[in-house]
Amino acid sequence: TTATDGSPRMLMSSLTVCFLYLIALFFISSFVFCHSVTAFLLPLPLAGFVKSPMSETKLAGDAFELYCDVVGNPTPEIQWWYLWDGARKRRVTINTAYGANGVSVLRITRLTLEDSGTYECRASNDPRRNDLRQNPSITWIRAQATISVLQSESGTLQ
Repeated sequence: TTATDGSPRMLMSSLTVCFLYLIALFFISSFVFCHSVTAFLLPLPLAGFVKSPMSETKLAGDAFELYCDVVGNPTPEIQWWYLWDGARKRRVTINTAYGANGVSVLRITRLTLEDSGTYECRASNDPRRNDLRQNPSITWIRAQATISVLQSESGTLQ
């Protein structure tokens, strides 16, 4: 049928063609931009250790440093885990810098026997990392080092 008379049949036919045209445009544009859309749907690259803390044995009175270097996009947040009391806290420094990598150094001076233990560097670039409803093992990677502090040869703590 040739329709130039404005009949409902002609209007419906024109709407159908117009609708199909819009669908075709949508799929063509979706195909062209498929790569960039897919990038937003993929999970974030996980954080990874470039350098993790290494276990050490030290003498009382010495100092030690643990290094944690992580990479990921976005740059992961770094946390150190160990339980300190108030006295120990004054001997602990943590320096962290964020750039292409996250780099953190934990330093304890004037070691005592009580400083012996396991220290843990945790890193995550998951935006949900601090959500208390999430399971921490899913959003954080972990590296541990054991520090053993031995009494000095003189038998006195410095």
